[in-house]
Amino acid sequence: MMKRPLVSIVIPVTNSAKMLGNCLRSIKNQSYKNIEVVVVDSNSKDGTKELTRKYAYILYNYFPKVTVGTFDAPHKRNYGAKKAKGKYIYYVDADMELTKYVVEEAVDLCQKGCSAVIVHEDSFGEGVWARAKNLERRCIWGDDTQEAPRFVVKQVWDKLGGLDESLGGGGDDWDLFEKLKEGNYKVSRIKSLVMHNEGKLSLIKLIKKRFMYGRDSIKYVQKRPKLALLSYFPLKKCYIISWREFIKRPIDTVFFIIMRSSEYIAAAIGVAYSVYKK
Repeated sequence: MMKRPLVSIVIPVTNSAKMLGNCLRSIKNQSYKNIEVVVVDSNSKDGTKELTRKYAYILYNYFPKVTVGTFDAPHKRNYGAKKAKGKYIYYVDADMELTKYVVEEAVDLCQKGCSAVIVHEDSFGEGVWARAKNLERRCIWGDDTQEAPRFVVKQVWDKLGGLDESLGGGGDDWDLFEKLKEGNYKVSRIKSLVMHNEGKLSLIKLIKKRFMYGRDSIKYVQKRPKLALLSYFPLKKCYIISWREFIKRPIDTVFFIIMRSSEYIAAAIGVAYSVYKK
């Protein structure tokens, strides 16, 4: 196993110790062992550094210059990728937990000719909003307008220039996917899942996050207007295809509708705010 290619997992963090421990543990428990972990921090004060040292992973402090209230994750991911030594780059978030065979399956696909891999995202957490978010994530599996690859051959990543740092809130992921398509690179999916730990999720937390997404989404709309329309349009084809899921989970469906409606309103306000500030 140690002779197999090195995989570099990049994790951008800021005071993320509450979730990071489970993330690092899930990486340690991967069936594939030739992994380096690059944690890109901004001088966290909550034990993030100590957790990283506990697992003997690499920690860098990096302070990207971004507007307050916008995402710095694309900057940190690119920075981590530059420091990475692996043949493959896989960027995850601190609140993600990898199931056992994620890295092994992704490497196997790449060795068969894929340049990038999409890992389906599932989630868990406490409360009705966490269940609604779980329903949403499961409905978008297989939808190229919603999912995007995060596991990429390093040589291809470098050739494409990594992530567009001006984009945030998902736009950086989708834009990378489009660059891969434009370059005729093969992208596929694995069966194993990565799990989002939503914790005790509240509607207020979702609204605040979506407002931030809205502030950044205008940049993706300007760069890729047709694709942005497909990605952001409220009535998605994948929801119609997944109608059985909604029927099986009627209570979650009610909260899903409330959640998504609230998120779209918050995002629209974020867009309006961004336009006004200009």
